[in-house]
Amino acid sequence: MSVPNPIPGQLRVIIAGAGIAGLMTAIQLERAGMDYIVFEKAKECMPLGMLEDVQKVSLPCQKIDYVRDDLTPVGSMDAGNQKARYGYSGILISRPTFYEVLLSRVPPQKLKWGKRILGFEQNHLGVMVRIADNTTCHGDILIGADGAYSAVRQVLYKTMVKKGLALPKSDMAPLHFDSHCVIGVTDVLSEEEYPVLKNRSGDFHVIIGKERSIQVYLFTFAENRIGWQICGKMQNPEDHEEQNFRFSDWGPVAADELCDQVRHFSCPLGGTLGDLMARTPKDRLSKVMLEEKYFQTWWHMRTVLIGDACHKHLPFGGQGANQSILDTVHLVNQLYGIPSATLEDVAKSFKAFHASRSANARDVFKSTGMVANVLSNRGFGSDMVRSLALSKTPKWLNDLGMDGMNSDRPILCFLPPPTVTPT
Repeated sequence: MSVPNPIPGQLRVIIAGAGIAGLMTAIQLERAGMDYIVFEKAKECMPLGMLEDVQKVSLPCQKIDYVRDDLTPVGSMDAGNQKARYGYSGILISRPTFYEVLLSRVPPQKLKWGKRILGFEQNHLGVMVRIADNTTCHGDILIGADGAYSAVRQVLYKTMVKKGLALPKSDMAPLHFDSHCVIGVTDVLSEEEYPVLKNRSGDFHVIIGKERSIQVYLFTFAENRIGWQICGKMQNPEDHEEQNFRFSDWGPVAADELCDQVRHFSCPLGGTLGDLMARTPKDRLSKVMLEEKYFQTWWHMRTVLIGDACHKHLPFGGQGANQSILDTVHLVNQLYGIPSATLEDVAKSFKAFHASRSANARDVFKSTGMVANVLSNRGFGSDMVRSLALSKTPKWLNDLGMDGMNSDRPILCFLPPPTVTPT
């Protein structure tokens, strides 16, 4: 089925947020020759046809090893057959490095920094966005790619409620979180000190705390850095309300308490975790809350939500960025083929996007929650479940789980299909 070429200037797209979802959308719209602009509230950048660039700064992931905090093995998960099964290997890449690759593909004049969106109005003619600097922007559609605490989502839902439109109770409930996380990426390390860095495949290790509900994730990156992540349950999660954590990055100082709980752990890559922390500069260290929520309402009129704005995943399954990227491909395919910018055609496109994408996003969201429970629950019964899940799982069942995570594999309708195909 042929797809009509977009008419220049036919559809004006406004993107809220320059995170991974926002930039990926912009890159695809750029390739499609469509008109767009990105507004990002941050004042400066935080440190397709992109595959080669990404591969230069990443390593293929072969397996995931799970160990206890005394380094006794719990089990492993094979990830080495992904290329044969799906056409591409899973890769390990630091978020700042990946972000820099994405940012390099968006023309600077189409990305406006320091532009916080305060609100918007939409009708049958278009959408008008109000910026905090007292300026406005007019377009045909608004894409909310502005994260878990999406201002676009909040305004959209409030507007729908004022109109008397029914929203699911779950959509209006606050985000759920009972865990917090410290993330760091080391300076460049020597291969003599950490021989594992000589490997041309990514090493992924998970340390499971024995006494406390805490896990440490370790990743090796192509630029001879090691990424680490500490995830721990909060003592009194009921005391923490969403409005108190609107800005989830707590900064380096607040990370010390969680780091202190695991500094003494032996590191399977060499030395202790404290050694890696000492080699991590403060600007590559942050503490965040771990929220999770699946929203049922993704669009209304000329506004649509993607990424964390409509499904915020816990990091345990490593699917947050993946699912956001899948959203962008499905959405851009619908926008590319849109026959006009009328409200009727926009609504049809958004409805088709939601129909093609939402079921898989929900399934992966549930799977991520299951992985989180397997890793974080404590006690004899939980230890048995982990042992069975991570060391006794037959290959066919492991492949079935991986297939679920990789079942949604869309391609952009306006580009030639990839030459790499699974066997």
